[in-house]
Amino acid sequence: MFDRISLCSAFKGLTLLSSVCVASLCSAAERPNIVILFADDLGYSDIGCFGGEIETPELDRLAKNGVRFTQFYNTGRCCPSRASLLTGLYPHQAGVGLMVYRNYPGEGYLGHINDQCVTFGKVLKSAGYQTYMVGKWHAGHKPETRPEVRGFDHFTGIYLHIDSYWKVLKGCDIYRDGELLIEAQENPVNPYRPDEEFYTTDFFTDAACDYIDKSTKSSDQPFLLHVCYNTPHFPLEAPDDLIEKYSGRYLQGWDALRKDKINRMRDMGLLLSKQKLPRGRHHEEVKVEGLPFKDMIDRDYLPDWDSLSPTDQEELDFRRAMYAAQVDRMDQGIGAIVQKLRDRGVLENTVIMFFSDNGCSGELDLFGMNWPEYTRENYDEWRKKGGWSISQGQCWAHYSNTPLRKYKQYVHEGGVASPFLVHWPAGIADGGRIVDNQVFHLIDVMPTLCDLSGASYPKQQDGRSIKPAPGVSMKPYWQGNVAAPPIRTLYWQHLNHAAVRRGNWKLVTLDDRDEDRWELYHFSHDRSETVNLIKKHPAVAARLRSRWQEWATQSNVLPFPESRGKSKPNKIP
Repeated sequence: MFDRISLCSAFKGLTLLSSVCVASLCSAAERPNIVILFADDLGYSDIGCFGGEIETPELDRLAKNGVRFTQFYNTGRCCPSRASLLTGLYPHQAGVGLMVYRNYPGEGYLGHINDQCVTFGKVLKSAGYQTYMVGKWHAGHKPETRPEVRGFDHFTGIYLHIDSYWKVLKGCDIYRDGELLIEAQENPVNPYRPDEEFYTTDFFTDAACDYIDKSTKSSDQPFLLHVCYNTPHFPLEAPDDLIEKYSGRYLQGWDALRKDKINRMRDMGLLLSKQKLPRGRHHEEVKVEGLPFKDMIDRDYLPDWDSLSPTDQEELDFRRAMYAAQVDRMDQGIGAIVQKLRDRGVLENTVIMFFSDNGCSGELDLFGMNWPEYTRENYDEWRKKGGWSISQGQCWAHYSNTPLRKYKQYVHEGGVASPFLVHWPAGIADGGRIVDNQVFHLIDVMPTLCDLSGASYPKQQDGRSIKPAPGVSMKPYWQGNVAAPPIRTLYWQHLNHAAVRRGNWKLVTLDDRDEDRWELYHFSHDRSETVNLIKKHPAVAARLRSRWQEWATQSNVLPFPESRGKSKPNKIP
């Protein structure tokens, strides 16, 4: 049986830290402001400082003066990741094991964050922080589960999903502090830029900058600002000048571009020298129970670029250019936020974290939604359609997640690995460092924020018991104060997909109810999950399965909702 990290000890340490701060009369000015920048469906290696070809000078500058982590994890899907990030719990513990549009039987599948958790907004607010949030909430839309009730002083954004960049669609109304700000309409107006065309990314940037202004002008207390961009989630919609900027860059195709990218990543020190570049391959096409898309299949497939017609290549270049333009625009917005912090004189002691809610999306098919009906020829007809109009598909998702396998919804590395960087001039002395020897997860953000702020994670809240948070603080790793990182065990489960990682071993499956579909990989040289070692190391697999089963039982993963379909029982080997 593997050793278990003492979670209680970790949080006793955080409580002790809080006591020390109080005893030494730490002033609010000594505690950092905190800005969390959260992207939506961004690939592991999309941005420049992680080897990507998309121009992201603002994020690259933050990385150059900060720290990058190559092994940071999310949960593989938007709603579960947001619940996990906000609460410091695994998503099922917080009640969001699936999505937020309906509740399923079982405590892990309520469809909203439950009453046994507390958000980092609430925790830092109790320590005297001003707490602000902008963008996509997506952790429960009922009034009692909204951000204004769950610890944020002010919120500007959308309670559910975002299905358009150019307009506000029905059900995606924009609220401010519980009041309707921009109702669903074809031609919304950005109150910060009334003379410009509305674009969601710009609106969220403007709202974030507004909160920085207000917080620094009205109080000397530190602030927490959580910015949840919808970029680069589909639909692909971007300013025409940025699309034109990237058009033609992808005509080389994913075969050549993936090789170029992995070489850049090696040169930058982001990958092990022996890391392979997996070739997309056809597995048996198996319908996966529980997936929301009827035609989604278990498919690792990447056709040769040269096998495609010139017309298809040009259309695929166009789709990828739209995706890149969305990321570029977000980076520009991040630059505006950083400049606002600089203008207000608080950049030096502001912690800025950036990461993504899951890997790049492969929805819905190889070349994306509405292929080949929506093309450059009829672009004007669907440019602002929104909804499920157009996406870049599985092939470009492979490229976005280079060199990892699969994409959003899955818990193979391409679905759950995120680029992570932190910038904090007052607290990080050796900027540009890359941490590649320790594994972190969304559950680690809560204890990190407690560590930074001096806040105590509560055992009770409003008379209710709060579940212990299982993460660890990342702050010592930011500052290079940990010589020998401990071995950790992390867990995943979403839809029928499941995984457990212990050290360099990872056990993963596409169907956690089928005992024959588990795969075992060792990440010392194969983080791309290309060589299944389960037949060579059955004892390792059995121990990991046992650990996963124990976690699943304790964390509200089990029992599975009956509506997820029937398959083989999940036996322990």
